[in-house]
Order: sequence, then C-alpha cells, then structure tokens
Amino acid sequence: QKSATAAIHINVLDVNDNAPIFTQTQYTTTLAENAAVSPPAALLQVKALDADEGIFGDVRYFITDGNEQGLFRLDAQTGIIYPAQSLSGKKGVYALEVVARDTQGSGTMESRTRVLITVMGVNHYRPVFVIPALSNATIEIPGDIVQQDYLLITVKATDNDTDENGVLSYHLQVNNENVQETDEFRIDAATGELRTKRELNRKERANYDIILVARDAGNPTPFETLRFLSISIVDANENRPEFPDAANPYKISIKENSGRDVKIGRIQATARSKHNRDVYYYLLLGNEDNAFVVDKATGDIYTNKSLDREDTDFYTLYILASIKSDLHISEEERASFSIKSLERDNTVAKVWITVLDENDNAPIFEKEVYYAGVNAKAAVNSVITVVNATDADEGKNAKIEYMIVASNLYKFGATKATGSIVPSPFSISADGRITTAAFMAEYNQDRFELEVIAKELEQPQQSTRTKVYVWVFDSTQLVRVILSRPPEEVHQEQEEIIAELRNATQHRIIVDEIRYHVDAMGRIRMDWCDLFFHAVEPHTQQIAAVDEILKVIDANYDYLRDYYAGFAIENVVPAYITIVQDEFDLAVAGLVALVIVLFVGVISFVVLCCCLKHWNLSVPVENRRKEALIKKQIIEDLNTTENPLWIEQKLKLYEEQELTMQVFSEPDHISNSDSPAQLEHHVPHHSVVDNTYATIQPRNGNHSNHGLNSTSVHNADNVLGVNMSNSNALGRVHDAHINEFADYATLRNNRAPSMYEFTGSTFQAPIREGDDAVAELI
Repeated sequence: QKSATAAIHINVLDVNDNAPIFTQTQYTTTLAENAAVSPPAALLQVKALDADEGIFGDVRYFITDGNEQGLFRLDAQTGIIYPAQSLSGKKGVYALEVVARDTQGSGTMESRTRVLITVMGVNHYRPVFVIPALSNATIEIPGDIVQQDYLLITVKATDNDTDENGVLSYHLQVNNENVQETDEFRIDAATGELRTKRELNRKERANYDIILVARDAGNPTPFETLRFLSISIVDANENRPEFPDAANPYKISIKENSGRDVKIGRIQATARSKHNRDVYYYLLLGNEDNAFVVDKATGDIYTNKSLDREDTDFYTLYILASIKSDLHISEEERASFSIKSLERDNTVAKVWITVLDENDNAPIFEKEVYYAGVNAKAAVNSVITVVNATDADEGKNAKIEYMIVASNLYKFGATKATGSIVPSPFSISADGRITTAAFMAEYNQDRFELEVIAKELEQPQQSTRTKVYVWVFDSTQLVRVILSRPPEEVHQEQEEIIAELRNATQHRIIVDEIRYHVDAMGRIRMDWCDLFFHAVEPHTQQIAAVDEILKVIDANYDYLRDYYAGFAIENVVPAYITIVQDEFDLAVAGLVALVIVLFVGVISFVVLCCCLKHWNLSVPVENRRKEALIKKQIIEDLNTTENPLWIEQKLKLYEEQELTMQVFSEPDHISNSDSPAQLEHHVPHHSVVDNTYATIQPRNGNHSNHGLNSTSVHNADNVLGVNMSNSNALGRVHDAHINEFADYATLRNNRAPSMYEFTGSTFQAPIREGDDAVAELI
C-alpha cells in the first residue's frame, strides 16, 4: 500500500473585527504656563493597540472634545500632544477627549480615552511696596510715650502674578531671617499691620530702624521685596509751619476737560523755626478719586486726570504742612481725622476747587419715541403731550429750544406719508409742550409723525432728535380704566399699568388722560381716578375698536386678575358709557320726596286759584236796580251839551273824562239797604263838604255848607245814615234840597239836578268879553 503526502498551507485572512484599545483609561500631565511652543514641548503620548493586522490595525488619533480654544494639538500617528500656542496666562485644568480609530482613521472600530492637562502659573513678578512708597521711609510719632499695641502703619504691597503666585505675606527681617515680631514691634503676616509690642518711651529711645519684607508664594521660587523704615518719637511741642489766615481757604477754579498735569494753584505755609525753614505738603482728605497731586516741596497743585464737571463739580482738599520730609499717613489715621478739627488747624490748608462748565454735552430726550393722541374735537392750543430733553451742562450751556421740523401726515389706512404739513398743525412751547395749532376735525382718524429737535442756544449748538407719533381719535374710541387709587399714585405706576395692558392686548396702549373718578351719583371721588386710553394695532397703526379691546381683556381675565388687584383696577369699560352703580342714598331719596310734595302743593294751589277766579258773587236785585238807575241818569246828564261850563269846546273832553271817572266810582259806596226812593230824600247832616272841585257856587250863601260835591259822594255812607224817622225833619230837608239846586234849575232847562250829579270841575273856563251868562255865573 503506497501513500503520498502533501503540505497544505492555509492562510487565515484577517478581518477588521477588533477595536483599538487604549493602554490607559485616563492620561494626566502637568506643565508650566511658559512651556515652549517653538519647537513645541511634548506634553504626553496616548497609545492604543489593535489586534488586527495590516491596515485594519493601523490606528490614528483625534481630539474630539475639550480643545475649543485650540491650545493643544495631537499628532495623529504618534499620539503625542503638544501645546498649539503660548499658555502664558492660561492657567487651569483642561480635559480633552481623544479617539483612536483603526484603518488609518477611516474604519468603523474606535475607542475613547480622557486626557487631563494641568497648566500651572509661573512666578513672574516680584512684590512692589505701596505703603511705604519710599525705599527709606520715616514715621514720626508725637509725644513722649507710645502706648502698647499702637498702630504705626499698615504695610501694603502688590504682585502682578495671579493665584498662589500673587499671594503676599508680610514679615520683619532680623539677621537675614523673616520673623513676625521683635522686642519692640510685631507685624501681621496677612494684613500688614505694624504695631508696638510694648510701651515705648521717647526719653529712653527716640529712633528705631526696622526692615519690612513682602514675600509672595510663587512656584517654583518665591520672590520677596525689602523696605527700610525709620520710626521716630518726636516732641509734641515742636514748632510747626502754619498757613496765613488771609489765604485760608484757598479758592481755585479750573475748566473741565483741561487734561492731566495742569497746574491750577499753589499753597504756601511758613515755618517759625529759625533753623529749619523747609516745609513739605501732604494731602490728607478730599482726594479720594486721585484727581489732584501736590508737589511736596513747592506746594503746587496739579490735576492728575482730566476733570469732568458732570461727575464732580466741586472739591475740598485738606493739605497738611509739615517740616518732615518723609511723612507717612496711614489710611487708619486718615479715617480718624475730624473735619471740624482740620478746619481749626492752621497747619492744614483748605483748598476749594470749582470745576467750571464747558458746553461738551448734547441734549438728551427722556424717550427715544413719544406716543400721544388728540381728540378730533380738540380746540386750538389744546395740550397733546410734553417732551423733555435735558442737558448735563449748566447755566447758559444747558438752555434748550424745541422745534418741530416735520409734521408727516398719514391718512387713515395709509402706510406712506402724504408729506409734511406746512404750516404744521402743531406747535411746541419753550418747555416742550406740544399743542394743537389748528382744528383737528379735518384729520379725524389720521395720524402724524412729528420730528422734534432739541437744540442748544449756545455754541456749538448741539442738538438731538426724537419722534412723536400722534393719533387723531374720536371720543368713542377711548377705553376707561376705573382705579380705586388717587391720580397721583396712578401717574407713578402708569408705565407698569401700560406694560401689563400691552402684554394682555398685544396692542400699543396710549394714555390720553388721567382724572378724578365721577360715580353714578355724580359725586367726585378724590381717592379714585379714571385712566383713558386708546389702543393702536401694531401692524396697521390704526386705532383698534373698543369692543375688540374689551373682548381681548375679558379673554385674558385670568392673566390680569392678579394685576387688577395689585393696581386696584375696579373695571375696564368704554369711555362714552356711564356706568350706573347700584347705590341708594337716603338723602337723595328724601330730597326727591320733598320735590314731589312741593309739586303736588303747587298744582293744588293753581287749581284753587283758577276756581276762585270763576266764582260769581250774588248781588241783591234791589242793589243792581239802583246802580242801573244811577248810571243811566249820569249818562243822560253827560250827554247834554247845555252845560254853560263847556264854552271852550277843547275843554269838553277833559271835563267829560273826569266826570265819568268820578261818577262811575260812586255807586260802590252806597249802602245796599237803601232804595232809590230813599236816596232822593237823604241829605247830609252837619257834614263838612270839601269844595275842591266846585267852580259854580249857589247864589244862596246860607246853603253853601250843604252843597254836594265829589267828596260828599264819597261820604255817602254817612249821609245815608241820617235818622229819617221824623217826617217834619224830612220835609225841611227836602225843601232845603230844592232850594240848594235852584240855580242849577235855571241853567239846565228848569230840571233840578240829581243829588248824585257833580257840581263842579277842576277845569276853569276862561271868561270872554260879552259873555253875560258866564259872567253872571262867576
């Protein structure tokens, strides 16, 4: 049996079925901020292994997160991380995320790791002393005894390094060693306060020399700075320089914006000591913003910066004069100074510095845009709104004038202006009040865009602009907000109320008026007010309908409920509707009842008067018959033309008029009980007759006292009252009556006159020559 063998070589081909694996789950490194950039210093190397071979095992590295500032770069093939730029001033910890991907970076298999890089600061700067500023400073303490724990000075230094490299500590150096205290003094390492450790006596020792140390905590090497300090205990009675009273206080003026290092004045003190006439000057108070410096040797005062009057317009400096050339005043000592004591100290100069104004500020409007409205029925000179611009300058440099340079009209519904109206229908006063200069009726529902300029009166006449949007509305387009708060408070919170209404309605809210509230009874409520506004639709710039606004407000009631309570809003209603409140006032009800009662009384009185006016009083038939007979006889007598008195016909009318007036008034005085027959026989008895109207006298003088006239007729009641019971007496009276009228019988066709006939007249007829009848009568 024969066999044969053959070698079969099987090659297992690799597939990319393994992901790269980092050798560490996290890499960390620390470097200084001054690490080299060119050539770059290698920070660390990341390494990932892939079990695949060939191209599937070829791994590439990428930074996917944490390198937003681009401070680091990663070599994709080697995995070494380098600084990409200078790290100076970029101290901190940076966390990078690095990805390893196979197939030369284009594969689908990858893994991730975290790299933490800490950049440490380097101590670059040394501490710099601020207090004391001089390298060899001196502190003088007046008096013979210095108490224990007396604060001599607070040492202060600065370091431009940051973090721990800039942290300073203060020490005293003795024999090249830093200590915190000596036999006489001690210093606080953190605050730098240098104090006496025990009581010091000037008579035992007057001068001390110490070395101050300011040390930082720099890494890797700390830096320190030294300062020599002399401490002297001096006699309190030593002669001190003084400022003359005539020159104290000093008054200096300087214009603002004058720049730095400008000499503005000089102060001068004199020393009383014959041996030491050198005087040195030190600023004590009033220069907190370091606006000035004083020359220690000469007393000249300079500006240390450009002054701005709008920031500070007046300074008061207190400057000390001393014979000490290197006097240090600690901040604690400055704080302990009393202004009153400095005012009385002749060694301290009071310097008043006034910063003068320059016209270096332009006017500024309070608002960039103003919104207002005006009623279409507004009269001329009605106030629409007030614009206000202020100028930070003072005096004449702050005076401003206002001008309306354009009045662009937008017709109702238009999006483009028709142009600027000339002359403008608006005017503006010197205090910024914009008023109507014409009637607004023709612009109803239109709107205006006014351009207003505020310009200075003084050169260079800087100016600024603002816009005022004015809507011409009808009163029915207003909404009234009733608030249970006085107008003064509502004015203060007006902007907040407008903001909430604007948020709720999504419309521009323009307040037109705020006034006291008038309730349904017509009473003015001083503790309530009404706010009237109109709303403008932001897209169309047209005034929105009142119903639309009220619907939106009602729909957002839940949103506005809290604001209603906060702003004391009672109701929101149309402005032209009077809200009738359910109120019942007893006083008003009583007044109404009283008016009703008076009205009924007046009506009753009028009805009663009308009834009385139409009542007829019954008069006895006998009296009516008597009056008729009397009137008939009188009329017959008046109609005759035989009266010899009427010689002049022009007097006839007057005579008839007078007789008629007198006669018709007689019957009312006659008693109703007498009959006409009785009246013919009654004669007056012992009556006094007024003969004022008589012009014809009876020829029988014996009967002159019995003549009848108008006056006797008035006394008819007395005449008719004579007792007529005696018949003989009646006959005599009757005869006398006949005799009395005998003369009238001859004149009137032998007819005896009636006893009621008038016998005279106030008119006298003139006597004409040849008239015998008249002459005979007279």
